Amino acid sequence: MHVIHFAFECGGFDNRLMRGGLSPLVWNLSREYAARGHRVSLVTPAHGLLETLRHDHPIEELPYVHEHHVPLVPDPKVWPDHPAEIGLDLTTRAHRLRRDGVDVYFLSDAFLDLLPDRLYPPPGMEGRDLAHFKPLVFQVAGAHFVQRYLRDGEAVVHGFEPYYHYLLPTLFADDPALRTVSTVAANAPVAQAVYRPQVERLLGVFGVEADLDAFAAPLPAEDSPEATMARVLAGTRMHVEAGPDHVAFLPMILAHADLVDFVSPGQRDHYSTFRDTPFESLFQALPVSRMLRERAPKLFTGGCGISDSWLARDPRAVDREAVLRGLGLDASLPVFYHAARYAVHHKGQLELVRAVEEVLAGGTEAVFVLRFATNGGGQTASAANAYFQSVADRFPGRVHLDWRLADEDTLFEQAACADFCVFPSKFELDGFLIAQAEAMACGAVPIATAQSVTAHFGHALPADDPRATGLSLPGSFRDDDPALAASLAERIRQAVALRRTAPGDYARLSANARATARRFTWSRSADRRLAAFEDLLRDRPRPFPVEDAVRYGWFDALPAEAWSRHRELVARSAADLGDTGAYGRCAPLDEQAYERLFETAYARADFVRCAETARAAGRDDWAARVRGRYRVLPDATGGRVLEYRHPHARHVELAVPGTAAPATGLESRAEAVASDEAVPADSGMVLTALAPVGDGVFRGALPGSPAGRPLVMLTLDSGRVTWDTLPGDGLADRPAFRLVATDLDGTLLRDDQTVSERTLRALARVAEAGARHLVVTGRPAAACKQYLAALGYRGLAVCGQGAQLYDAGADRLLSSASLDLGLAQEVVERVEAVLGPLELGVVTAPPESRFKVTPRFGERVRHGWDVTADRGLLWTDPIDKLVLHHTSVPEDEVESVARTLCGDRVTVVHSVRGMVEVLPAGTTKAAGVERAARLLGCDAAETVAFGDMPNDIPLLAWAGHGVAVANAHPALRAMADEIAPGNDEDGVAVVLERLFGTPGEPS
Repeated sequence: MHVIHFAFECGGFDNRLMRGGLSPLVWNLSREYAARGHRVSLVTPAHGLLETLRHDHPIEELPYVHEHHVPLVPDPKVWPDHPAEIGLDLTTRAHRLRRDGVDVYFLSDAFLDLLPDRLYPPPGMEGRDLAHFKPLVFQVAGAHFVQRYLRDGEAVVHGFEPYYHYLLPTLFADDPALRTVSTVAANAPVAQAVYRPQVERLLGVFGVEADLDAFAAPLPAEDSPEATMARVLAGTRMHVEAGPDHVAFLPMILAHADLVDFVSPGQRDHYSTFRDTPFESLFQALPVSRMLRERAPKLFTGGCGISDSWLARDPRAVDREAVLRGLGLDASLPVFYHAARYAVHHKGQLELVRAVEEVLAGGTEAVFVLRFATNGGGQTASAANAYFQSVADRFPGRVHLDWRLADEDTLFEQAACADFCVFPSKFELDGFLIAQAEAMACGAVPIATAQSVTAHFGHALPADDPRATGLSLPGSFRDDDPALAASLAERIRQAVALRRTAPGDYARLSANARATARRFTWSRSADRRLAAFEDLLRDRPRPFPVEDAVRYGWFDALPAEAWSRHRELVARSAADLGDTGAYGRCAPLDEQAYERLFETAYARADFVRCAETARAAGRDDWAARVRGRYRVLPDATGGRVLEYRHPHARHVELAVPGTAAPATGLESRAEAVASDEAVPADSGMVLTALAPVGDGVFRGALPGSPAGRPLVMLTLDSGRVTWDTLPGDGLADRPAFRLVATDLDGTLLRDDQTVSERTLRALARVAEAGARHLVVTGRPAAACKQYLAALGYRGLAVCGQGAQLYDAGADRLLSSASLDLGLAQEVVERVEAVLGPLELGVVTAPPESRFKVTPRFGERVRHGWDVTADRGLLWTDPIDKLVLHHTSVPEDEVESVARTLCGDRVTVVHSVRGMVEVLPAGTTKAAGVERAARLLGCDAAETVAFGDMPNDIPLLAWAGHGVAVANAHPALRAMADEIAPGNDEDGVAVVLERLFGTPGEPS
């Protein structure tokens, strides 16, 4: 096959073209593919280094001269002194180097030859120097080159790092000869976005149209917990906030690329869920979260590796004493090694140097080889950080600090001398970490962060696990984390003691480290990718493993057969997550099970699930335990103190308005701007720590009149970081409910399908009190728009019995579940075998959402329905649901028979008299409302729900308070917390007036 690699750097064969782990990834895969007989073309910028490279490599100039116009459309907020469009008239030439069977194509022009000493534009260039657009110009010039020079048959275009190729999948989406693959090598923020007018303009250059609205991420409501989370996280390296004039590029890649590739299994897991990180809750509210689930079959793990040349070397052949003596270090002491690009924050280098300073000042006998490679190539490189250099200067003979890029010979010699390698990466931003693997392959025992993305190295396994390789550090999500620095210092002391007092244990870890790392070969990595490419070119489907969906907790996405085939696996995963609903579908929910589920959810600080489990189990004591996790106390000055308690909390921090603290002095502003890591924007929100005052008890001042509801970030002993939303000021004087969920037909609507003025006034009062109204209906979204318009409703709506989530304000369907056609026909056959002939209806999938029925629905047939005597026409299009009607058998009996026969594979509900609905398994109004409530920052205990039919039973059971109107079905009235007047008597309004007051009354 022909594989076209598209990479901004590729210097695995020459370190002058190398600035990070991307180069060996690109080059080694290229070599492996070529060695297997495949044609490999590697497209990369020349970076102004052609003449330098000519001295060592036979570089050929090609007859490719392309004159083209690149329009730059800068964001005026960032580039206020620049015109709305800047035209670049470029002449791009191509040169080729043929090496190891790989054709390396260097593209050269006035823009691609910029920044030869660092290759990448530093973040500080944005807004002041057009060289910032060099990666974008590469995308344009590279796409032209692929289309004009390399497109001579079927090929796989493989881009590395989304930011450097995000246009390509869209540009090539309709080209039948080109399949695109995107490798996510480093974990940039999933919401990272680019200026939308620029994207539209460049797509237009290539004559390509794309629905960029589909990738828009609506900003959370201003007073929502998600908005506060977003502002807090925007001050870190996990999230960037972008307005509607930007478009996130990962969704573009998910939509148009044929495959999305990750360099480790943990990296794919992390990007799919962001589980246990501060970003998890916000991620679940973003459209990209849904896209990752919907396009999960595109995701695969190609892996990463260590070069053959490295693995072929013998660490025992290195003269440890001579190497260390040449570095001015004592070879008799334990050696700690770190080698990486200078990235002071996300690689934990700041904390590493602080820990080195602490342990050496405290008299620990050890030496450190620290390599922080800057962008300056060659033999000289100035200190990128004055503090780092000062620590090295203070401890001569103990610290060797080198800022230069190094060749493999140098790196191998130093890694082979290491007893331990230290990699305290943060924010889950590092993926495979080739440097850690190389050091481990030499026998160095790792001291590294317990990240999901590097779990493959085994250093986070318990010490007594026979596969354990090293010592782990707690995860960190802060730029300057004193707790991580302290943990590093403690681990270094522990490692010194291990090396000296427990040589047998050290030898076991070292042997495990060596064996583990040596499994990661480029040959294996290439085989995995080539197998995926072969499937792609042959149009063979690659289903997403059900086991992974279960691990991720994507229970609502499981196919029906998974609930029986993988019942035990689902039950275990649900138990691990404290998910009562999923667990109950697989195993009995007895008292012991409820207790296990509650305790699991409580240990995870998942208080929404705690409340659900407490309610389902009828355990008021559990509910009280959840409510008792916080209290507000007066202090001596008349202020207020928040007391928060959780037995597994390591840190408790309160999100408050404010500006980030000034720099610590360990990195100057100039050093930060010059580095490769962008300085996070000041978001106006900061975290302030509550002080520990007892076992699991924390206290701190609560600011007066905070905006919205106070938000707490918890760091648990397990390493999980999560959020908790607390009641705001004056909660006792406000309604107990923050979410009002109402059915439409027979509940909110009168029998004549209108909404009374009294009901409209009551809903307005709900909004005045700061609560949300959520419409919950069995109607598909397309069939309820007129009713929502009559309500003036512009929020989220749960439609289709919970199968659809609809944004009424944007008139956009956010998610929808479909019913398998074969399964629907099987339900009909099985029910008719018992009850005789049925009249049938189906609701077709969006956007049409037509109701197609057979003629004997009789008087039930309404204007606008499609009536057909040919049953076969019911199954011609995808459907959302099946509707059963029997002319003589009561609907309760039809529902009972259908549920008995098929209830393990579908959801059967009775929502309208004369109709029984069959939906995808797991579809309920409760499930739909739970999803919507999470987006709105509410939980079950804060919800009051209204309904009238049996399909509302799960909804009322889930809500903190369930209300049935007087005209409701007997089964619903029997389980409701309250019976309201009927729908024609404005029963919903009567209850809302009691809970929220009538217009004009104080809130």
